[in-house]
Amino acid sequence: MLFNKISSGIQTVKYYMVLILGEDSVRPLPVIRYSIDVVISHFRYRTNIADYFELHFFEKTHKERKTFFVTEDANRFIFLVDGEEDVHKYRDKDQMYRVLRKFTKREQLFCPPENHSEFEDFLTRHKAVLYKRNHAYSGVGIELWSVDDSDLSILYEKAVKQPAILDELVIQHPKLARLNPDTVNTVRIYAIMIADICHFIAAEFHIGRSGQIVDNYERGGLSAIVDLKTGAIIGDAYDLRRNPYQAHPDTGAPIRNFVLPLWDEVLRFTEECARACPLPCMEWDIAIREKDCVLIEANPNVKNCQLQLEPSHGRKRQFEDLEKLYRSGKSDGVN
Repeated sequence: MLFNKISSGIQTVKYYMVLILGEDSVRPLPVIRYSIDVVISHFRYRTNIADYFELHFFEKTHKERKTFFVTEDANRFIFLVDGEEDVHKYRDKDQMYRVLRKFTKREQLFCPPENHSEFEDFLTRHKAVLYKRNHAYSGVGIELWSVDDSDLSILYEKAVKQPAILDELVIQHPKLARLNPDTVNTVRIYAIMIADICHFIAAEFHIGRSGQIVDNYERGGLSAIVDLKTGAIIGDAYDLRRNPYQAHPDTGAPIRNFVLPLWDEVLRFTEECARACPLPCMEWDIAIREKDCVLIEANPNVKNCQLQLEPSHGRKRQFEDLEKLYRSGKSDGVN
């Protein structure tokens, strides 16, 4: 049993070494060195293997490592604030979209459809849609369906097999399309409601790559920290390997200091969503259209990796302060 656990852990270390460091990194001595440090980091900072590599702990000093908000911290925080049962409930896209439907501002079909006619009518109105499995995450389980290039009977068969959502495509703001037109580039805002006040925790801007249909960081996209006051990107964008980009690597469009359009509207819209949501703490993925904003999706998460990209660094202290604020509000009988 112990041997199997060690073997499995080493294989996971190798997987992340390839993902984050590249194929050349997986040699016996580096694998041993990283595996030992992964174990030390786990006991000293409560990191898991993904934390260690995605947060680039192998580059951090002890003083820096202590400042990071790791997965165990994130899970404990979100379960405390939102409740473990509701966290699992609202990670179901069907449930999330039904509760927050007024904010999506587009047509959606919940699958399995009631009948073939309902399905066919939807795809007659929308020649291209996104198919999202209920428990899709990090861009996995999302497909672009083009009606003109597909057999409708095959699509219908897939739609009735498992819970999913068919989603009308969003047309993003022209300014954002110039960064990368192949994906809808979204802003993610982390917010928590405490004592009827919406506290914005942080904001990230996600930018897809050419030829992709999603902008997710884990699927090859770029992520950058956004100034909550101005909507301007702070510093560079980064990919999963923490390569910095001052401009988009495919389109050449400048990223550093880029200012997101309609920023006041983005914050107003996010707060409106937060006030309507049964859960106090959510990450809100918002698409900016030419004249307004729409909700792409919301999740009861505080993903620790992208939140702590340069130049923001570790956010452990920030979440400790938020927890104190939340507990003080709750103790006064306010959610």
